[in-house]
Amino acid sequence: MRLSDDGITKLFDLLARKVCFTFAVCFFSIMGAIAAVPAAVLIWVTVPYETPFSFYRDVVLCTTLIIIAAAVHYFLYGLGRLWGKRWELGDLCLLNDHVEGSRMSNDIPTATLREISLLLEKLPGKNFRMAMLLSMPVVIIGTVQNYVFSGKSFDALYFLRGGIIAWITYIIFTYIITELSTSNLRRKTRLILADREAWEGTQHSTTLMIKFIFIIILMVTSMIITHGISTSSVIHSTIKAVIFFSVLNLVVGVFMCILVFVSILITLGEIEATATQLGDEQRARFISGSIDREFVNTATGLYRAAHKIIKYRDDLHNLNLNLEQKVKERTEQIELLSRTDPLTGCFNRGYLIENLPQEIKKAARYKRCFSLIICDLDHFKKVNDTYGHQGGDQVLKEFVQCIRGAFRGDVDWVARYGGEEFVIALPETDVDGARALAERIRQVIARRTIVAGAREIHITVSFGVTGFDAATIPERISVENLIREADRCLYRAKNEGRNRVVICRL
Repeated sequence: MRLSDDGITKLFDLLARKVCFTFAVCFFSIMGAIAAVPAAVLIWVTVPYETPFSFYRDVVLCTTLIIIAAAVHYFLYGLGRLWGKRWELGDLCLLNDHVEGSRMSNDIPTATLREISLLLEKLPGKNFRMAMLLSMPVVIIGTVQNYVFSGKSFDALYFLRGGIIAWITYIIFTYIITELSTSNLRRKTRLILADREAWEGTQHSTTLMIKFIFIIILMVTSMIITHGISTSSVIHSTIKAVIFFSVLNLVVGVFMCILVFVSILITLGEIEATATQLGDEQRARFISGSIDREFVNTATGLYRAAHKIIKYRDDLHNLNLNLEQKVKERTEQIELLSRTDPLTGCFNRGYLIENLPQEIKKAARYKRCFSLIICDLDHFKKVNDTYGHQGGDQVLKEFVQCIRGAFRGDVDWVARYGGEEFVIALPETDVDGARALAERIRQVIARRTIVAGAREIHITVSFGVTGFDAATIPERISVENLIREADRCLYRAKNEGRNRVVICRL
């Protein structure tokens, strides 16, 4: 319930908790009967009662009828719940069964929650019609008994005029009070449905023009009341009539500002809050508690627009993430291609030139051993001439596979130095270990039969091995010295008959 006074809010919550929600709504809506007091004054000053008894008779009769109508209204809207009885109207039972005091549980099934939301939308109109039906007999019976006892049709018409004005003002205030007292719960149900993506808009909203019609009706009735009082025998002073008219219209204006425009201000506040918080929200949250069609449509449009904005924002965020991931993957691919030999899949000469000095410096700094192997396929030109470049390419690929199958994949690495010549870097490996590795590769490749199309190819490889350890003189450790020594050993292997491993230490 959106009321500014804490005492009224606490009273509403107490009635809703001790009896039921619809009774609390009914209790406050019947308080709208206070708006009928000016019409009762009109009856008092315009109906020419012959004796005070006639006036008291009408007062007692109408008061009794009003009490009976209010009691029936209370029972139809849940007073029986005070004693554990479900005597309220059938469709209100669902609402009272699921509303705890004046609060809504979040665990209500979606289908049931939709029915509750529909009931809350219908409740102002339903309570309006109930008040209209129950208060109409008061006007009719009061008019009839006045005519029967007075026998004067004009007196009965004066009474009927005042009764109709009282009836109209009462049912108008009943409608507006019911709407305001159910606004908060109505918004709560819509929010839960929206969170479940089950909000589909309202079906029983009313146009805002109705409230402006209410204002016009109340202004007209205030003029009728003022005119009736100013022409009666009770008030003879024009100044008193003007004062009464001003006070009456001021009261009507204040009440209408409180009861009509509060709902407008609430919705405008919700719109402002939504616009402020939309950038920080992860989902669309704005749903108005209004029952006016214009504000409901505005709320629905803003909710759907916010939902789309958030969806587009999330889609754009995901798109950016995917794009960043793809850029990262492509960058890694480009980096891999820039350092990889496209034919054999091992590192290329650029990677060798960039990383070999770092490996050597690292090993020298920490006094670790390091070895380097340069290997060259024997008579590779003859392979190309005999089996073509396709056969030569196949030989290079399988040779690199043999190397990778022999060394430590997480530490050692191989790079294509040029043509059919390859360099194998062996961190944490001494020269003897490097010679054993080279010998193992040499034997594997010498026994291997390489199939190129329908032909079988046999090749051999020569190896030059060098390296250093903690005992090596630091001045001798350099990239140039390692490659020069490995090349010299490879040259010796070629000169000594190929298909062999030759080592030398720095």
